[in-house]
Amino acid sequence: MRTGDRLRSRGRAYAGGQGQRLARFNGAAITHPALFGGGYRSALVGNREQTVAYGYAAVLEEFEAPGVGARWYTLSVSLPNPLPQLVIDHQCVAGAPDVPPASGVRVVTGMAEFDATYALTAADAEVADRLVTRELRAVLLRRPVQRVSFAGARLMLRSFDGPGGSPELAESLHVLAAETLAATPGFASRLRNAWLPFPPGICGPVV
Repeated sequence: MRTGDRLRSRGRAYAGGQGQRLARFNGAAITHPALFGGGYRSALVGNREQTVAYGYAAVLEEFEAPGVGARWYTLSVSLPNPLPQLVIDHQCVAGAPDVPPASGVRVVTGMAEFDATYALTAADAEVADRLVTRELRAVLLRRPVQRVSFAGARLMLRSFDGPGGSPELAESLHVLAAETLAATPGFASRLRNAWLPFPPGICGPVV
């Protein structure tokens, strides 16, 4: 099996909508942008589904902007250990209202294409250097999204909003989560005296 196929298998969680659906908040309007990735003052909650990304338990959520019709997805992945807070926002949201602010310091990676495409905010420059590897930057340039954030033991991805959601868009977030975790050094190795990428989890293809 090729590496890309393995990542898709580990990151596959949408499974054509066959995962376990969560009823909490369905159809409700919420006004806490941190819960839905920001960009609008409020959002209607659509489907919420328990799922798996890269073998870790996750929740896929669909949102819609009231009166606008724009829809987007967020994917929240529960990690086995916490990481320092880090936020990567696409430059298209710079100055947009109701986007949750990223705390920390703005970091320039020195990779011109990445810095022109994304705004990176981290606890400090050392955190950014360790977590945002060249491999991860290449992944995000290949699969652009509105926001990627690590907060505690959680990875959150938010898709761009558009006129409608789709299984393909939801699936793409799972693939991106798998590729992100495979490129993010989240575990310290005493034997190698180095930080190693997240290993695949053990939750299976669908929770």
